[in-house]
Amino acid sequence: MRTRVSHRSAISRIGAALTLAAGLGLATQIAAPQAAAAPARTPGATLSIVDSNITGAGKNRIIVYGVYPMQQPDAVGFVTHINDRGCGGMHYVVLGDDGKEQYLYDRNFPGTSVGTEGFLRASNRGLEYLREMVVPSSILNEDRDGTDEIFVRVRFVDGDCNSRVQVTNVVTGRY
Repeated sequence: MRTRVSHRSAISRIGAALTLAAGLGLATQIAAPQAAAAPARTPGATLSIVDSNITGAGKNRIIVYGVYPMQQPDAVGFVTHINDRGCGGMHYVVLGDDGKEQYLYDRNFPGTSVGTEGFLRASNRGLEYLREMVVPSSILNEDRDGTDEIFVRVRFVDGDCNSRVQVTNVVTGRY
């Protein structure tokens, strides 16, 4: 013999189960999606922006530096074989953050690109890097009417064309 369950009874049982699950921390939160902000900063990656009053009217100096942690032999291998397939190097993507990522500028440096504007080298801490780029201030003016939030995604491309990524801190200012 079948027992008939009313809709109210079934709904109240589902409601009781959800209440129990929520109390136990098992329920998933259902909500409208939030605007995505800048990804979390990766330890070891730092961004500084030098004011245009120092670098010259209408220009800012972007300075990105840090360490991608790894064992020294791995770092030496990365640098030694960076040009094996012609794709290795560093790629710096400058992004704005107004609730969503906004592309502003990028530069690619093949190989280790050691020079006056920066370097990539192996050390006992991992892959150490420094890169300075002078850009027009208007590039960093990502929202045109308020405080600008700038960060950089640093991409390490190895000799096998594989990538590792770090994300810098967010620097705020009016550019």
